[in-house]
Formats: sequence, structure tokens, C-alpha cells
Amino acid sequence: MELKEIRKKERQTENERRKEQMIDVAFICFSKKGMEAASISDIAKEAAFGEATVYRYFSNKETLVLECGKKFWHMAADFFEAETNTEDFRKVSGIQQVEWVMRAACRFYENERAAFRLIHDLDVFLLSHQVQKEQLKEYEEAVDALRPYLCEAIEKGKEDGSIANKADTLELYYTITNGIFGLMQKQAAGSLLSTDLNVNEKRKIELFVELLIAGVRDVYGK
Repeated sequence: MELKEIRKKERQTENERRKEQMIDVAFICFSKKGMEAASISDIAKEAAFGEATVYRYFSNKETLVLECGKKFWHMAADFFEAETNTEDFRKVSGIQQVEWVMRAACRFYENERAAFRLIHDLDVFLLSHQVQKEQLKEYEEAVDALRPYLCEAIEKGKEDGSIANKADTLELYYTITNGIFGLMQKQAAGSLLSTDLNVNEKRKIELFVELLIAGVRDVYGK
């Protein structure tokens, strides 16, 4: 390889490293301060880069916000991969795998509660800033990376008889994930009403998951 090509690859690697560093710092800033409150100048300062350098990598705040959203869902996919890529998981029935994945979601929330606030703010931010649908394509792909972990469990349940064939896999998947992740995002964003505090946050999530598991077993279990 010529020296020119070597230096080109080195620059590309350095640029990728700096970009990832900025995303990591922005992720923390957005999680702590909220997306509207955390500015590009705040992120540049924390990352020890000039503000102009941040804009060299990200054309606007919306682009950086979407990168942070993708980072969250990649983290989630890595977590569920580790949780389900075991011999113990593969041995149990499909409906047991569905329960396993739901309980794994609770553990992920406990580990990454601050990041769930980021995702809550991200939805509000994208709506208020009128981000175009074409800009959301890669973000939606990152969200969709979670789909195999639950859908494959549902399909296995249909095959082994632990889940009724009448179950619509995608319908069940989106209902479960929208419910669980929606509640977790709301909890992470904080309580506005005093009545929200009547049930302990952790208990509320655990109880909701228990109800979902019971519902799936009653409606679709065999």
C-alpha cells in the first residue's frame, strides 16, 4: 500500500474516532440536560472541540440528535443479543422466551435509565423541529434492530405449540414493545402529578410487565 493511501486511511480512522467521541459526549449531555437545554456549544466544550468542529461532522443539532438515538437502540440491540444468545434461552419454549425478553427489558431499563430520558426527549424534539421522514430512515432501522429478538420467540412459540397460531407476530411485537418502552420513557422523564408517585417506579414497570406476560399467556398461550 502506498504511503498516500496509508495516510488517507489514518485520517478516516481519526475522523471516525472524533465523530464517535462527539456522539458519546452529546449522548451524556442530552441524557442529563435534555435535548432542548443542551446546546452544541455545551457539547463542544465537554468534548474539548471547537463548536465549528462539531458542525463539520454534524450539519445541525437534529443530525446529532438522531445519531444519539441510533446509539441508544444499538445499545439495546447489543444488550438483547447478550441476553438471548445463550444455551439456556434456546432451550426454553417460545412463550418462555417472550417472557425472558420482557424481563430483560426491565434489566436494560435499570442499567440505562438516564438514556431512556434521552429517547423520551428525542421523540418530542423531532416532532417540534419537524424533522423530515427521509431523515428518519436510518434511525428507524436502528429501532427495528430489536424486532428479531421478540418476533423469533413468538414464531418459535407458534412452532412448538406454546403460542396459538392465531397470534399476529408483528401485532404482538409492536403492542408489547410500544407498551413497555413507552412506560419506561415516561418514567425516566419524571413525574408531573403527585398521583404518579403512588406506585414505586420500579414496581410499576414490573407490574406492567407481569400483566403483559399474563395477557399473552391467557390470550395466546396453550
